[in-house]
Amino acid sequence: METTDRVRQILSTRGLTLYQVSKRSAELFGRSSLYFIPQRLYHELAIGVLSPNLHQLAALSRISNYRFSDWLAVFGFRLDDIPKCQSLVSWGHTVLLDSSVYDLEQWIPWFAEQFSESPRPAIAPLGQFMKRGLPVRAKEVLALGKKRFLYVKVGWHDMFAFPTLAPGSIARIDIRCARNLLSALGPGSSKSMFLVENGLALNCGHLRRTGKNRIMLSSPNFPFTQAELTLDGSVRILGVVDAEIRPVATKLAPQLRPLTSNLSRAVVAMTPDPRADLRQLVRISRMRVAVSFREASTMSRWIARMLADPMYFAAAGTLSDYENVASPLRHVQKIISLCILYCIDFWSFLRAAGIPVDLLGNNPMPDYLVPRASYPNHPSIGKVAESQPSKKLVGMLSALIDQWQEVPLFIRSTLPAITGLKDFSVSDVFCYDGNQDPIHPSLVGASLLAVNRRIKMPVQATAPSVWEQPLYIVLLRDGSYLCGSCELHRGVLIVHPHSERPHSSIQLKNGIDAEVIGQVTAILRRLS
Repeated sequence: METTDRVRQILSTRGLTLYQVSKRSAELFGRSSLYFIPQRLYHELAIGVLSPNLHQLAALSRISNYRFSDWLAVFGFRLDDIPKCQSLVSWGHTVLLDSSVYDLEQWIPWFAEQFSESPRPAIAPLGQFMKRGLPVRAKEVLALGKKRFLYVKVGWHDMFAFPTLAPGSIARIDIRCARNLLSALGPGSSKSMFLVENGLALNCGHLRRTGKNRIMLSSPNFPFTQAELTLDGSVRILGVVDAEIRPVATKLAPQLRPLTSNLSRAVVAMTPDPRADLRQLVRISRMRVAVSFREASTMSRWIARMLADPMYFAAAGTLSDYENVASPLRHVQKIISLCILYCIDFWSFLRAAGIPVDLLGNNPMPDYLVPRASYPNHPSIGKVAESQPSKKLVGMLSALIDQWQEVPLFIRSTLPAITGLKDFSVSDVFCYDGNQDPIHPSLVGASLLAVNRRIKMPVQATAPSVWEQPLYIVLLRDGSYLCGSCELHRGVLIVHPHSERPHSSIQLKNGIDAEVIGQVTAILRRLS
């Protein structure tokens, strides 16, 4: 459907004509306002000379009472691209990710339980317990969550986090239990890992108390990597690292190096104010992620390729102007790029830009009117899914949701990149009981492992540390599975335990006693 016809049809569902919308926008905002909808809108859309700016889309949302995110999708702008691209960037510093799910009506592939009378083994293919089921709305999946968390992407230069957290991992932060654990800190290093905000910098690390209001941020792996901090307005404990999504030997987006210029003490102590204007928000957010204009411009070119639209590219000079010139941003592509580059929540951006967020429309558009993520080849599947009675979840799926308390839907579309598996599916996942004495430190607390079944030939480990050694799933003769670092030597498969463990390596005849199923490419694990 052409955009012009789609807009006309959307307005008609509200009993509106373009003339009425134009008149109403003039009454609400004034004819000289950026919010004004011209009566020639259809003509300019048809000839391709106009794409509504951010303010006009906000006016359409308010007048029609349809959600702003749906109006953006009508013109090809998907807000869920923001958390997707943020999650793929290899950040130099640890950054707070936008974990929002903007389109609550999108259809999510979901699962049905497969029950087994035998007890679940410590390691088993997830496909034995789940199969592809009918899709559900994103809002239904989010409703299953019992708790909300923050998520950060661990930077490549966050020395405090390694090796507990790997560079490039997505860490989940529990903000509720931090106060109790902080009050219990003693002179020894904490077992839990905390997310610490120090001015504009974020770090994941272990803490110990050195005074009444003083703490030491340290790394268990690098004894000289430590920083003594005073708990005041510029230093805050944001939460406790609760879980990790750990990619293993997976290259994501180009790496952003940290800004090398020295910032003054006064600037470092600044924190973004919720009431900050747009220029302040953009400037402080860029300093938080510690990138220069040139680096941000280079990354915007990658965003333009990812989203297949050159308008997402922003030159270094343009990015500089956004922090110095008090003019409203109109191009939606540039706004989405800024939100990705500087890890800004889209609604926070709108508020700083003066958009009346609370007055925007609340109703979702019907599926046939908005090109949301759904099942276009099966138009009846939505009716079938919605006609199913809601059932209480039981079995493996219920256990996973109860254990994890929240489904991180914002990373759903990034799983192929995180796992390094192009056609990622349930068949690529093994469930793992990380509490049953794992033989490798990366497997402690693990629940799910992504496995590349095409890599069946172990290579000799050359990683500098045990944390970086490749892991493999091995099928034993009795039908059970083993996971660990291994190598193949003269027909013998040698599985190496962690170097601190007392027992020796496990030696198996390859193809007779054991068979390599594939290499582990990502690990989902709990840290507490």
